[in-house]
Amino acid sequence: MTFYPAKINARFCRPQNAGKPPCANAVGTRASFECGSFVRVSLEIENGDKVIRQAKFQTNGCGYMVAAADTIAETLADKQLTNLHGLRMDEYELLLIDELQEFPSARKQCAELVLTALKDAFAAYRSHVLEEFRGEKALICTCFGVSEETIEAYIDATSPKTIEKVTEACRAGGGCGSCRMLIQEMIDNAANEVRFRAARSRNCCDG
Repeated sequence: MTFYPAKINARFCRPQNAGKPPCANAVGTRASFECGSFVRVSLEIENGDKVIRQAKFQTNGCGYMVAAADTIAETLADKQLTNLHGLRMDEYELLLIDELQEFPSARKQCAELVLTALKDAFAAYRSHVLEEFRGEKALICTCFGVSEETIEAYIDATSPKTIEKVTEACRAGGGCGSCRMLIQEMIDNAANEVRFRAARSRNCCDG
């Protein structure tokens, strides 16, 4: 008799991706205040072709956390960052349901913690790439090499409402997803500037 459902228990007893790659260059760690456990996702990403050579995890968490981390790590191995489609969390949540089953409500935070640690790992990798970047133009999307200038030009010309519109136009944000928050800020700032100019124009006319 096992405490966990069969698929969860199988991953818990025989995880295939536990540990840390010897040359990890993208690491994200999260801890739970609910249960006191932590999970660390470590990736070895080839800088040239941007392929995830290895994906590993470490955790002191329960079987659900181990199973979620092991499944995610298995899915990422040998994937190119440019094929991650923005790392949409809802897609990975569905993947875990398909591979394992839907987690009980009290255990959903285990999967959420793993996915958040993964996002942190990609954010750390992006920071590393930007530190090493020697180009003349500021870089926003490190997966596709899209500059801030390119994204700003598109936003100024079309006033997109969503990140997806920017991604469709220039691919920025369509890889690991770590630049999506920054792209959203650029969209919001441009929209605020338009509203400010409109308000100032109305005030001038009223005066």
